[in-house]
Amino acid sequence: TFFEEAPRYPDIADVVAGLRPRRLLDVGCGSGYLAKLLKMRVPELVVHGIDISSVALQRARRYVDQVWQVDLDKADLPAPAEHYDTVACVEVLEHLYDPDHALQEIARVLVPGGNAVVTVPNLAYWRFRLALLRGRVPPPAMDRRHLHQFDSRLFAETLSRAGLRPVRMTGHGLRLRWFVSRWPNIFSDILIATAMKLSPEGP
Repeated sequence: TFFEEAPRYPDIADVVAGLRPRRLLDVGCGSGYLAKLLKMRVPELVVHGIDISSVALQRARRYVDQVWQVDLDKADLPAPAEHYDTVACVEVLEHLYDPDHALQEIARVLVPGGNAVVTVPNLAYWRFRLALLRGRVPPPAMDRRHLHQFDSRLFAETLSRAGLRPVRMTGHGLRLRWFVSRWPNIFSDILIATAMKLSPEGP
């Protein structure tokens, strides 16, 4: 339920809803808060969700049509290939030992031309840069649950390796919103990527 207090989630929901999804997989769905926001925007949307927490999934059933308990570091996604037109993966990759495997699985379950909306903390956010200049470790690197760190370039490269072409990179900010929209790599503490699955014939 922590995420229900996080103001970035409505922005992420707006990005996903703008893709006009019909069948969506929420990777790391937690208690289903993102699904709740999405169904308010797209009432006919079918949402499936996975999470490592059985407690979270019990709560998610209120908003998610089907749920699975999965540890992505040990298992594949429990869905057939090319099953979803959209996948959301919000602040999950940094917690995984093998984020490449998770993204490859996301690409596998997407239809060609389908979109993934993936978010990660942005280590290059200006406040985090300032912390480093002051000799302090920035918050994302202090979080022991975070096994990987990303800036916009590394994030884009990681998506591309999995066959997901980044088509838009944005962020979130309650202040300096114009700057966030223009330069999310500097002015946003998270990066929100929309990435398209390439078809076998190419872009």
